Amino acid sequence: MIYPGLVLQNRYRVLQPLGKGGFGKTFEVDDGGIPKVLKVLNLEFFYTPETRQKAISLFQREGAVLSRLNHPGIPRVEPDGYFTLAEASGEILYCLVMEKIDGINLNKWMKNRDNQPITQEQAIAWLEQLSEILTQLHQQELIHRDIKPSNILLQPNGQLVLIDFGAVREITDTYLQKQAKNITGTVIISIGYTPPEQAEGQSVPQSDFFALGRTLVYLLTGQRPTSFDKDFRNGKLQWRDSAPQVATEFAGLVDYLMDTFPGRRPQTPQMIRRCLQEIITPLPPPAVTLNGTISQATAAVTPSSNSTVTQKQQSFLTQASNLVANFLVKEPSVSLWQKVQLRRTISGHKDTVRAVAIAPDGQMMVSGSYDQTIRLWELPSGKLLRTLLGHTRRVTGIAISSDGKLLASSSYDRTIKLWELPSGELLYTLPRQSGKIRYLAFSPNNRTLISTSDLEIKLWAVNASQLLQPLTGRSVSARIATFCPDGQTCIIGSLDGGLELWNPYTSTRLHTHFSRSGGITSIAFSPDRRTLASSSGKTIKIWEPHLSK
Repeated sequence: MIYPGLVLQNRYRVLQPLGKGGFGKTFEVDDGGIPKVLKVLNLEFFYTPETRQKAISLFQREGAVLSRLNHPGIPRVEPDGYFTLAEASGEILYCLVMEKIDGINLNKWMKNRDNQPITQEQAIAWLEQLSEILTQLHQQELIHRDIKPSNILLQPNGQLVLIDFGAVREITDTYLQKQAKNITGTVIISIGYTPPEQAEGQSVPQSDFFALGRTLVYLLTGQRPTSFDKDFRNGKLQWRDSAPQVATEFAGLVDYLMDTFPGRRPQTPQMIRRCLQEIITPLPPPAVTLNGTISQATAAVTPSSNSTVTQKQQSFLTQASNLVANFLVKEPSVSLWQKVQLRRTISGHKDTVRAVAIAPDGQMMVSGSYDQTIRLWELPSGKLLRTLLGHTRRVTGIAISSDGKLLASSSYDRTIKLWELPSGELLYTLPRQSGKIRYLAFSPNNRTLISTSDLEIKLWAVNASQLLQPLTGRSVSARIATFCPDGQTCIIGSLDGGLELWNPYTSTRLHTHFSRSGGITSIAFSPDRRTLASSSGKTIKIWEPHLSK
């Protein structure tokens, strides 16, 4: 048992406890007049020998990694900083002593300022600092795997420090061989910050950039990344409207960091810094205080002695900026719209309209909005027929049955509601889901409803208003699902590029195809039901399901 006054290794005197997390307890210790931090592994939440040993291995790895790194943005651990203690009870304590860094993590710092968004200039300065830290880390063939605001300390001098290396992973030959064989490794997840490939046990260095981008979104908006919707076509987080202080170019770089596919993110920390130099002229970092205030910087920027760019580097910078430009939103060509005439604008919602659907007879349109309402409109007049109330959070999806008699709606309140059309009477509310629902579709005979959410795909019996079964074995990146014309199979499209044919009633995967062009953004059957079209990236693929090709 660790307590104040205890002397460890005839060297470290315990002063006081500092905190307790899920996997460790921390204490302040004195090392010959130098304050340091003692971290003791907490094994009480690991119930099996396998998980306990894995936790011990990760803890030992953290000590070994930190002892070989030497950077002001990384806590320092001496070579003998890791040791074990045997308790009188026979229990072994696993201990790690590291440098004590004065500061506050960015999560608490944001709370101290009531989650007020930071400026673009501050974000640029911090991105440069963190990129430099990751340069040191990645050059050592290491992946942090848990970058998030609570793992970044802000020091009184305004410098950042990346902490908590408990999830760090070394890229060894064994690790690469496991990836080549698609063997899942240890899964480390921080909700809202973990990239798709890491959630599936396939971390790569670019996984750190995704988490870094999500951290910037939180700092620039004052909102958690999970509070934003994603564009179902490309998986991009729709955060920009909540950060009006951010220029399009820098927002594009942040989106570049968070691309769904690691191969389409910056490949090195140096590339991030080069993109910053090419796209934006960085301003000097403002002076920051630990209570959350930011003062205006007045010092001029002086280029460092090693900032000379060679002709070869300039060519690389140009290519990098062009790559980022591909991810920026481009205005459509005017010529495409020269012959199009706006017939009518329908307004009435008080917030973003997220979903629309037109009844099979073409006489009614249904819209769902972030204002938590569903509205029924007469076509073609645009007259509001009625407003449906019931959802308590954003409405994210709607679907109309093929006979036009039923409407299904989904919401961030994690419910699915079934309504009668055209009366708008609420018929059923399906049981609350474990994740935000993204997509809904009726079967051709309207007896079954399929839904996709952040965590699962489910099949519902419409008439009985009950769950038939979930589809197991699917990745959390699945976003779009629709029934095939036969009503016995369904197609599932995913952000990881997967297009799969399933028998949803037996939860059996029948066929799988992966697109190298990017995530599946939409799928549609032809009116004769013989052709399937899928889009991903800049390509459209045509399939003939009845011929199994």
